[in-house]
Amino acid sequence: MSGRQDDRLREQGQAERATASAAGDSQRGGRLRRLRDRLRVWWRNPSIMRAFFVYALVWLVAASAVTLVAIDALMEVYYRVSEEHRSEHVEVNAGPYIYDAQTDELLRATPVYLQDFYEQVVFVAFVNSAQSYSSAGVVAGGWNRDMQAVDATMELLRSDPSYRVSDWGGNYTENDYLQTDGTPYNPEATVSVSDLPAYDARERAERLQTVEEFANTNLGEDVVLSNVAYYVSLDEASYLTWIGWTLRLVAGVGVPIVAFGGLAVLLFRRFYRRHIGGPLSVLEAAADRIARQDLDFQIGAVRGRELGRLGTAMGGMRSSLLATQRELWRTAEDRRRLNAAFAHDLRTPVTVLKGTLEMARMKANRAGSGEDVRKTLDTLSGQADRLESYAQLMSRVTKLEDREVMRSACAPSDVARILERQAAGYVATRGNGCKLLFSLGDAMRAAGASDGSVAAPDAGGAAGAGDGHVVVPDAERAAESCPEPLSIDMQLVEEVLGNLLGNACDHARSKVEVSVDLLQPEQSSLAAGARGDVRLELVVTDDGHGFTAEALHHGCDPFYSEAKSAEHFGLGLNIARTLARLHGGAVELGNLEGGGACVTATFAVDTNEENR
Repeated sequence: MSGRQDDRLREQGQAERATASAAGDSQRGGRLRRLRDRLRVWWRNPSIMRAFFVYALVWLVAASAVTLVAIDALMEVYYRVSEEHRSEHVEVNAGPYIYDAQTDELLRATPVYLQDFYEQVVFVAFVNSAQSYSSAGVVAGGWNRDMQAVDATMELLRSDPSYRVSDWGGNYTENDYLQTDGTPYNPEATVSVSDLPAYDARERAERLQTVEEFANTNLGEDVVLSNVAYYVSLDEASYLTWIGWTLRLVAGVGVPIVAFGGLAVLLFRRFYRRHIGGPLSVLEAAADRIARQDLDFQIGAVRGRELGRLGTAMGGMRSSLLATQRELWRTAEDRRRLNAAFAHDLRTPVTVLKGTLEMARMKANRAGSGEDVRKTLDTLSGQADRLESYAQLMSRVTKLEDREVMRSACAPSDVARILERQAAGYVATRGNGCKLLFSLGDAMRAAGASDGSVAAPDAGGAAGAGDGHVVVPDAERAAESCPEPLSIDMQLVEEVLGNLLGNACDHARSKVEVSVDLLQPEQSSLAAGARGDVRLELVVTDDGHGFTAEALHHGCDPFYSEAKSAEHFGLGLNIARTLARLHGGAVELGNLEGGGACVTATFAVDTNEENR
């Protein structure tokens, strides 16, 4: 029983430990998941500064790691290449060495610093400890970590000029410091092997006599003391080839530039695309649609805290503009319906009034009424006609907004021919003797049309022909070389040109000028927010008094006129603007520098679209 109970207790303990271990693992896993989720939330929508800091940290760590690994690999290759050439020379201990004039030999020495002053030192060597140079001392295998070095000897230095002997330094006098501005030691200076005995004797005499510290000490005959020592090194030029120099240059300069520069380009290009360029492209696309008054869309999520707030602000602006646009549309629609109802309701009483006036005129004539009565009836009849014309114009303006633009393909040469003939005919019949100057712009001529200046004939006849039509020789000879015709509603454009010519002829003194040209997308500046299409431009100018400051702002408003008359209600420019807008363009008013009005109308005539 006792054994079974022990087994049961043992199994129970193992189960408890397994449960505790599983619970610990689950708890650790839960902490890791929570940490991972926090990092995801922290990085989901970071600020530009936070994102830049993370990218900069990643760049610094990655570039440093790549640089260290690449330098280590290149230097390993450098060591292997250098070993092949360094193996031709004996590897010697660097030193320090002192020169023994009695034996004309270098002795391996040990520096003994006096009173903790590193500048005051005594070099101690033992004559019997010197190692002689022989061919057996050359280490096979060259420069490697397992090589064995020998002590330098005068025989070795005289036989192989690849070794450099340099002063170890120390024990300089105050005068040495004064003469060299505080730096008497020159690590680049070398001592010629042939001049070493004379140099050693001179320097021992001129430097601090630290050897005197051991003058009263019996060190034995084998001990040699000196206040001057040397170190020996193998000149790099003896084993370093152009391959070695290239490897060192690449490792020291090329690798850091490539690693830090290349990773900077890759990482910061990605940073720009994700955190600056990408969000800006979303905002730019939204701004373009808002500029085109295309407000029926939602601005997508914009990455980044700062640009995200800007996107939210633009979304609010879009919503506000959309609400305003809808309110304006409702107002315009209400006004259009009101104008239509007014024009319709006015037509019946005007018809009744005209009929009544006609009957009254007939009765007056039968009754033989006086001249005053007939004049009064004529005046009333004229006003009734004016009311009828007004109602008809009101009805026409209301219907203009519902007019459909009927586009068709038309060659630039045909457009120029039609517009020139219409302008010549209009000025001939209603121009009050004005002269018409018609011209084409450079883009229009390049598209295959030619221009000419045509004087409008008087109302009694046509120029050059007796059929009442103006002959346009240049337009007739226009080469139809434009590969892409214009997508245009010619009837609509002609109506606009007629309204502009009517306004110009009413104010011109002696001439009216018409210019036709094609504008590329970057040239078209009218109608802010309009799409970037190829645009047909009509410019009509006259030599009249020009527009007043008020007319420049309100000249295209309905029923605006500086000099209203029975025939004019101030709707010509308004109709022209409405039609131009239907065709994707606009009308702009201006004045010439020398005097006279200038009206510019544009029409979207995209050569890549038959119909919009």
